[in-house]
Amino acid sequence: MSKGEDTRQRIIEKAAALFNQHGFEGTALSDLMDATKLRKGGIYRHFDSKEELAAEAFDHAWSAARQRRHEGLDEIPNAVDRLKGFVRNFVEVRAPVPGGCPLLNTAIEADDGNVVLRAGARGAPFLACIHRNDGS
Repeated sequence: MSKGEDTRQRIIEKAAALFNQHGFEGTALSDLMDATKLRKGGIYRHFDSKEELAAEAFDHAWSAARQRRHEGLDEIPNAVDRLKGFVRNFVEVRAPVPGGCPLLNTAIEADDGNVVLRAGARGAPFLACIHRNDGS
């Protein structure tokens, strides 16, 4: 991976946590700059808009959450034990992005607002996201 690709990925990872915890509207560009240690131009060199960054951050957060919830399930031979494994992963494994379920957070915030985020939330399969009370 090139230095530019590494930087882009780092921006996405930092933004995913901020957007998931504070929402799109609640995350200022200055928050993104503080988290990434980049200036405005350094962020916009990799993304055309805050909306583009938020969409990629959502995709990253949702993919990480789904992957974490499904860890080890392919090796389980039957559906009942696989479902138990899914529940066990949900209970025992922390979400990889702070702030809770990225799908629920994004869907709630984007319901009447951001068209790009609403489309991403609508396109995400729901089963892998069950919100826990401890914020994961």
